Amino acid sequence: MRRLVIRARAKAAALTIGGMLVLSGCDPNVRDTVLGGVESASTSLLATFVAAFFESLNDPQDAPATVQLFTSDVPQFA
Repeated sequence: MRRLVIRARAKAAALTIGGMLVLSGCDPNVRDTVLGGVESASTSLLATFVAAFFESLNDPQDAPATVQLFTSDVPQFA
């Protein structure tokens, strides 16, 4: 397990350093567009995880039903 964490950190570091080297030689407009996209994606991903965490803390008894069960016969269309 520890090796997996070390490998993941090494890969993340290599990806970050490689991305910085590639973007350092780019046109400033392209670099700003890429970094803005990465920033907005990471922000929305983090917000999604935070919202999901707080949603999981809600009491399931208070949650509204999302599926309605029909017990009567459904009319057949010919």
